[in-house]
Amino acid sequence: MNIFYGTYGFDFLSIFLLILSTFFNFDRYPRIVSVLLIIIVIYRAFSKNIYKRSSELSKFISIINKVLGKFGKGIPYNLPRIGLEGIPAGFGQIKYNISQKRKFKIVKCPNCSQKLRLPRGQKKIIVTCKKCSHEFKMKT
Repeated sequence: MNIFYGTYGFDFLSIFLLILSTFFNFDRYPRIVSVLLIIIVIYRAFSKNIYKRSSELSKFISIINKVLGKFGKGIPYNLPRIGLEGIPAGFGQIKYNISQKRKFKIVKCPNCSQKLRLPRGQKKIIVTCKKCSHEFKMKT
């Protein structure tokens, strides 16, 4: 079961608040403001009320566009947001890559630079590249 399914994720407002929190992280009292901004970002990312978070974003973009409009610039309203649904799959991919590194050694063919996967613990073996048929010795 995906615990991140239906959560809002990160958008332009969340990224803006994170950048703003780094500026407040210099002294003792502004650091409290920085921590509060980070808590707001986390709350917004894990919120299931997508409609309310979207309306907050549109209000923020309209305020920013009023300021940027004086300089002839603007931010589009249809900026994509980064969802959290892919996080568990990403951890699964990392776990798979670690298990593969334990079992196999990845080497490049010296002739064509094709990546080859060799079993670990075989001492010295003669490897034949499947792409260019080049043979070379390799310690695994």
